[in-house]
Amino acid sequence: MSLSRYSAIISAALLAACAATAPQPDGRWKSAGDNEPPIELELKHGRLSVSGGCNRLFGTARVENGVLIVDQLASTMMACDPVSMARDRELSQLLNSRPTVRQQDGRLLLAGPGKQLVLQQQQDLSAAPTRLVYVAAERRPCSGVAPMQCLQVRDRQDAPWQLHYGEIEGFKPEPGIAYRLRIREVKVAKPPADAPSVRWVLDMVVEQQVVAP
Repeated sequence: MSLSRYSAIISAALLAACAATAPQPDGRWKSAGDNEPPIELELKHGRLSVSGGCNRLFGTARVENGVLIVDQLASTMMACDPVSMARDRELSQLLNSRPTVRQQDGRLLLAGPGKQLVLQQQQDLSAAPTRLVYVAAERRPCSGVAPMQCLQVRDRQDAPWQLHYGEIEGFKPEPGIAYRLRIREVKVAKPPADAPSVRWVLDMVVEQQVVAP
């Protein structure tokens, strides 16, 4: 999805946001969900990390006079489909353009030349423990409350695959692609009797590769 779709944000929303105090928007932010991989942004202690579904962009960042200034923006070097790669380029261009920043009512608005991006504030998971897991390129049939297709996961490359009964929040795997992920394990307060006591939330796609059929 092109970032130009976000240009539909009406001017009134930007004008209303201007009344908000210039932010130092530390925290986790995520674009509104649809069928596309979401854009996820995290800013903490002057470090920026952004993902649009393929590579992760990172660098040092600060907000001065309502402008996001990103220094030494770098990227991981995974090869993805052309649409995802183009999305990465647009994200990089937006971040390097010194976009204006507005924060209001749990939203973060970034506006650069001809592009706007609206993100929603996410739960702070910085205290949740992390874990590295491998995810297989294909799901396998399994039975929970009803028959379904489960992810296959393992902690080490030489370990057998295990079925994961549930999804990894923020992670939308593509068939035929194997992943290594860093996830956050978030405890669930008072889970239902038939539900897990821990949620898995995507923290980072460490690597991915196409697996030959």
